[in-house]
Amino acid sequence: MNLTQSVNRTVNLIGVAIAGLAGFAFAPEAIIEPDTIDKVDDSLLFLLGIGAIAWYLTNGHRYARSLVPVIFVAVALALKIFAIAVEIGDAEDVGDDFGGLILFVLATALLIYEYVKAGRVAQEGAAAP
Repeated sequence: MNLTQSVNRTVNLIGVAIAGLAGFAFAPEAIIEPDTIDKVDDSLLFLLGIGAIAWYLTNGHRYARSLVPVIFVAVALALKIFAIAVEIGDAEDVGDDFGGLILFVLATALLIYEYVKAGRVAQEGAAAP
């Protein structure tokens, strides 16, 4: 494994870890929530986390520079925005979604930064003799 593959693996693992861990962390909310519409975001987040882990473990994706982990976390952010829009009328139901919103906003920003930085590292590595 060269430096570029190592950096790509790190960036991909960060995104997949965030999506995967959050998917499992929010999964119990899908069981506890009383209304079906309130269960949708947490159930989809759980499936997204499983999908992210599966993507990382197949076909050497972990070593390739890819926007997919950024997209996984951005979709998780969109799911939490959807959840807040649906549950905003019930303060008890919407509480956990604000924590998730903060997590995914920060994680999306971090991953975009790391993705751009990884591209610079790859260019510098290619330019080096």
